[in-house]
Amino acid sequence: MTKLSELNINEIERNGQWNEKDPEITGIETNSTRVEKGNIFLAKAGDTKNRHGVLFSNQAIERGASLVITDPEGLKFALDKDLKPTIPFLLVGNLESTFDYLCQIFYPDKPKFVMGVTGTNGKTSVVNFSQQLIEKKNNSCVTIGTLGVGGVLSLRTDNTTPDQSFIARILQMAKLKGADYALLEVSSHSIVQQRIKNLEFNVFCFTNLSQDHLDYHKDMETYFHAKLSILDMLRLDTNIIVNIDDQYGKIFLAKAKDKGFKTETIGFSDTADVKLRVTRGTPDIQFIEIIRGKLIYVFQTHLIGAFQAINLGMALLTCEKFGFEFEDMVNSCNSLKPVPGRLEFVGKTKKGALVYVDFAHTPDALTHLLETLRELTKGELVLVFGAGGERDKDKRKPMGAIAYKYCDLIYVTDDNPRYEDAKSIRKQIIKSCPIAIEIEDRAEAITTAIQLARLDDVVIIAGKGHEQVQIVRDNYFPFSDFEQASVAIELME
Repeated sequence: MTKLSELNINEIERNGQWNEKDPEITGIETNSTRVEKGNIFLAKAGDTKNRHGVLFSNQAIERGASLVITDPEGLKFALDKDLKPTIPFLLVGNLESTFDYLCQIFYPDKPKFVMGVTGTNGKTSVVNFSQQLIEKKNNSCVTIGTLGVGGVLSLRTDNTTPDQSFIARILQMAKLKGADYALLEVSSHSIVQQRIKNLEFNVFCFTNLSQDHLDYHKDMETYFHAKLSILDMLRLDTNIIVNIDDQYGKIFLAKAKDKGFKTETIGFSDTADVKLRVTRGTPDIQFIEIIRGKLIYVFQTHLIGAFQAINLGMALLTCEKFGFEFEDMVNSCNSLKPVPGRLEFVGKTKKGALVYVDFAHTPDALTHLLETLRELTKGELVLVFGAGGERDKDKRKPMGAIAYKYCDLIYVTDDNPRYEDAKSIRKQIIKSCPIAIEIEDRAEAITTAIQLARLDDVVIIAGKGHEQVQIVRDNYFPFSDFEQASVAIELME
């Protein structure tokens, strides 16, 4: 632990009374709900004009914070709300630089090799496949992303990419547990909010970009600019891997080259540095061919879909940049397992229908998913899906149209409506999906689809994937698409 006097923070103004003359500081936290005894609570501006971290200062103090550090804006919020803290506020002129400084003091260690991946779809798969490949060689790693913190640690996260202090603390804990590799999903929100600005990445991957998060970014141009701005945060010796088949990937590649980064491309295009070919096998097996110069690698995998071939290829290239032999990694691919909730096979019904669960919640992801399953379906393709509330409303109509294009039978149900009217969400989808059957209750929709499916049909439940809750207003109800589908299969007569 460190005494406050040892931190050498330039004090501009102090409000409140010290509980002790020179308190011991145990760490730094920006989320009041995660504050531990002796932590500094660093109160930052929120996402909106009416929110600021300083408003949660008393909660942080109740949890044991020794000090609150904020900026002039935070102090104004505190005065306006007549906050009366029982510990001092330290006012600093540059909150971000103070934050960076404190993170370096308290969390200086991290794994030797760090990979980041950004893009609308595929981030979780690239991270998970990289993790599996690394662990197959008896190496330890830590992962941070949509599935939480994994590898040598196991923790839940509220965001795909948590805040800077949380990441720094996790990386240090992982290093202490012997992890030499860190694999991070990097969201557009985290880039804009600079949660990862001080991380030193060895490898950075760009998967693709399609409509998503426009409730936050407003339009695709702003969304892509957020992704591009990561290039201003990376060291020039970072290895950049890009999906060249994606239209935004081509632009990302050009910008990276202009800045002087080392780049490598992957895709089905002839212009790719690493070319891919996919051959369908059985419904749960496909053959992947990787062409790299004069070398050709062929293997079979349970990872289905052309999009998964690209994700897997990125994982292979990531491991190579970390120092692993490429061919050695390829030889491990046939035993890789699907990512939870990513085209995950649930089972086969007694009538002979196949049932899958997938996280697809964007137009592009749903298109790739249904294209893949359409090719594998001998009978009817059956879809159960909805759309999340308070999230990018403009993608609902396109997703309904995509479902109508590829599927024979469609059940539109609730996803995570949050505070939005669930019936209104369903109707927005159905406007472009006239054959859809509307079933409000998600469990009922899943059960109905599975029980009525016939021989050679394929049932896909999309939208929630790995999620274990359904969010209705401020209630988090336990719910798993995979578990519900498993029960429905089991109960069939």
